[in-house]
Amino acid sequence: MCRRSLLAGIILGLCVACHAQPPEEAIDLGEALIVATHEMAGGKAPPTKIIDGDLETFWGGDEHDLTYLSTNIILTLPEPTVIGGLEVITQVLKARLRLTDLEVYARVGDGWALLGAARGNQDTRFNVAFRPAKVKQLRLRVMDTARPDHAFPRINEVRLLSPGAGPDGRPVGAHPVAGETNAERYFLRAILGEQPELPSQAFDPGKGYLYYVRTFLDTLLSRGTDRYGPTPSPMFVSILDCATKEHPGCELPPIEGQRQGDRAPFGGNLQHDLMLLRACSYVSQMTGDEKYRQAADAYLRFFLDNCTSTPTGLWPWGEHAHWDFIKEAPGHNTHEYLGAAPIEFWAQAWEMNPKAVLREADGLLNHVVNLQTFDYNRHADISQPLATPRPKDMVFLDFPRHGGFYTQVWAFAYSRTGDGKYLDWCGKMMDHFESVRHAQSGLLPSTSTTSAGSCGVTTQLSLAVTMLESAPLLGATPTGARCKRLAMELLDAVAGLPHKASEGLYCLRCPIEGPKAGQVKLTPPGSTAHYGGPFLAMDALLWARAYRLTGDRRCLDIAEGLARFYATTKDSPAAENTRAHIYGTVIELLVDMDELVGGPLWLPAAEGYAQKATGLLYCGGLFRGATNLWYYESQLWPGTFVYALVRLHARLAQPNVLAQPNYFHR
Repeated sequence: MCRRSLLAGIILGLCVACHAQPPEEAIDLGEALIVATHEMAGGKAPPTKIIDGDLETFWGGDEHDLTYLSTNIILTLPEPTVIGGLEVITQVLKARLRLTDLEVYARVGDGWALLGAARGNQDTRFNVAFRPAKVKQLRLRVMDTARPDHAFPRINEVRLLSPGAGPDGRPVGAHPVAGETNAERYFLRAILGEQPELPSQAFDPGKGYLYYVRTFLDTLLSRGTDRYGPTPSPMFVSILDCATKEHPGCELPPIEGQRQGDRAPFGGNLQHDLMLLRACSYVSQMTGDEKYRQAADAYLRFFLDNCTSTPTGLWPWGEHAHWDFIKEAPGHNTHEYLGAAPIEFWAQAWEMNPKAVLREADGLLNHVVNLQTFDYNRHADISQPLATPRPKDMVFLDFPRHGGFYTQVWAFAYSRTGDGKYLDWCGKMMDHFESVRHAQSGLLPSTSTTSAGSCGVTTQLSLAVTMLESAPLLGATPTGARCKRLAMELLDAVAGLPHKASEGLYCLRCPIEGPKAGQVKLTPPGSTAHYGGPFLAMDALLWARAYRLTGDRRCLDIAEGLARFYATTKDSPAAENTRAHIYGTVIELLVDMDELVGGPLWLPAAEGYAQKATGLLYCGGLFRGATNLWYYESQLWPGTFVYALVRLHARLAQPNVLAQPNYFHR
């Protein structure tokens, strides 16, 4: 690689990678601290494993190409120590050596000094020797493996070697790290806690919520649209530096609980922006300035006309897929819904491009892995249709909420076309639900494959609500009547669980046969949200939606019980990286309670969250993705926060604007 050849002359004078026996004395690393920029998904092999003295354990890196972005491991010693080299033990897995190229640096002030390197290593145990140097912090720059994809490095153990009797260690000077990209620097700063700080300012009540929303939208319209690929477009870019109003030009490290594969690093994601586009329409209604509505319409029309002609018809949007502005193609090829687009969205999309909507509706059959039983997978490949008949014994994860999303799109397609195939698909999806739900409890498994014995209440509630919304689209048909009946049964099953609504305690999960007496685990609300973790303000909003659809008082009681926690807690979100999504969802919930319950509690509490969050998130005309970030990022849902501010403003100052609740997240 060219970046490596740049250092060849320097390295020859500084170091040697060899296979000789190490010095007898190894430095005790029992008190050392260690972090890494990347590791295996789920934290299964953390960097602490390379200094635990156990050759059977290991640190494992992730799937990214190391020649594009080096992984860095930072080892901090309890005190400055003279070292003369290190021994590295790696492994062979699937016939591929998992570490071939490594550079070793010492921290010098704000920079780094190269101590030594290994190039083209071919052994599982090797040494990197160098002239003795006194160091406090070491940087192991993992640069390649023997895999063709240059990914998935592994290190079983690293031993720092004492030079023995001799000099106290030569002075070393910092110099630029050859080939280091902005992306690598951002990842490194993140694990070192050296993120740039940007100014924040207190909310100005004289300006009001609409001022901040409108300034944000003006910035997004002028600086935040797609200017990065060969075809400029009115779509919104997912990531913008709050200071420069530009895309950072490289991959950024995720925050805690965020997955790289869920982001739109070089493009935009329509599902992230759905509620932001709806907010634009309301702002035009509030201000009389049509540019916001026109911008939202232009975004959606461009996407429908230019981004939806995939081999499967599935749109590049959702939890993983997005539209890549540089490639002018889908970024990631895995289709998975994040939530339920409002029916009004589908109606607008239909008016603009009905063929695109039908491509998505028909493409959803690519999630179905068995056309007889309608077993389905929450993931589908955008780039390649499944064969018909389907291959036997396909692996799948049938989260109930996802089946509800497909049913709703098919129900909408039926409402516009009258095509009986959509009725048939809705009916077969309901056959699937009835085949896996428990006959006595009425509960569905979280999945019928990996979690067949456990019910996740959120996913069943989501399904019930989505089916209740879908039933009217199916008209006066037996399928429509069945859809409503089954939805009510599913809702009744989870509403009847032993929630303690008045105490704000919630039954989030239970055995499929129902909770056993004395073994009910109840969950209190909280103020964090990340992948795979519950955020009960979202559940509370779904219960409010269920109440609006059914009038079942149990649903409102649960929603109100959870909402009272957020309205009265003194421990408002305190995490240093609180996402915009947290504030937006809580504000939305409190405004909903003002509409449904009334009383003096809700709106002042909503304003408290809105004013605090605006002060923390607003920065230079944009909203940060989270309170400690220097950039806007759509995947952290500032769009949800902006929509909540719009709805709060309407409730307080422009009641003639009937901003609808945001029930997308489910």
